Amino acid sequence: MVWQNRNRHILILAPHPDDECLQTAGVIRSAAAAGAEVSVCFATNGEYAAESDAAVRAAESRQVLAALGVPAERVWFLGYPDTGMPYGESFLRRLYDGGTGLTSRWGRRETWTPEGRDFRFLRSGRHGSYTAEGVRRDLQELLEILKPDEVYTSAPGDCHGDHDALGRFTAEAAGAVFRRPTLYYYLIHADQTDTWPDRNAAVFSVPPLPEDSPLRQSQAERRPLPAGFSAGDKRDLIERYVSQTPAAYEGYLLAFAKEEELLFRSCGR
Repeated sequence: MVWQNRNRHILILAPHPDDECLQTAGVIRSAAAAGAEVSVCFATNGEYAAESDAAVRAAESRQVLAALGVPAERVWFLGYPDTGMPYGESFLRRLYDGGTGLTSRWGRRETWTPEGRDFRFLRSGRHGSYTAEGVRRDLQELLEILKPDEVYTSAPGDCHGDHDALGRFTAEAAGAVFRRPTLYYYLIHADQTDTWPDRNAAVFSVPPLPEDSPLRQSQAERRPLPAGFSAGDKRDLIERYVSQTPAAYEGYLLAFAKEEELLFRSCGR
């Protein structure tokens, strides 16, 4: 996609710090280079292994986003907990499924960031409670404030529960605002084995989608990386997420450094 309107605004919604780079680094680079306004918002703190990881992972993402052209003031954090990948363990998925009284792995009950400046606190001076309604409210208000033309978020049906739930919450929020954005999904965990994407291929294959996958109702798009930004450049950025050990799992994260990015345009818009 060639960005021609400098007044356009795109919003990247990522479940965890690093997801924003894996399938939308090229989108961000292209838009920012063209002068479009780019904002990025993280749903969780990335605090799965330890609360101290939240500051580390936020710093990694801010560094990568700065390299892509996104200033720190355009980066937001909702401040919800990061938990396990299975749907039954995932914090956001359990909220989406109606869970109540949930706490973080570290005993917290309210939205939180290391700087104490989660989105709800910035909006109201108070941290938000862990409820599905709170997530919906945060996302809807974010959309109403930023008024993005396009939103990119994790896909419903992604095998990580946080990814799946954020996609579902986002679709609901996008449908509730007056100025409805065009919605794109990106897929990170196509199955439980994480053998996709192919470690050696230069482009993405579209993984087999289950019969009930919401992505079957979306249109797949292949976005070539923009001129001047190679797969090697993207790999260099992914390697900056040192806390995530990019070479682990046979180079799983590094496998997203391809010559294109694979997106799914929601047919709801």
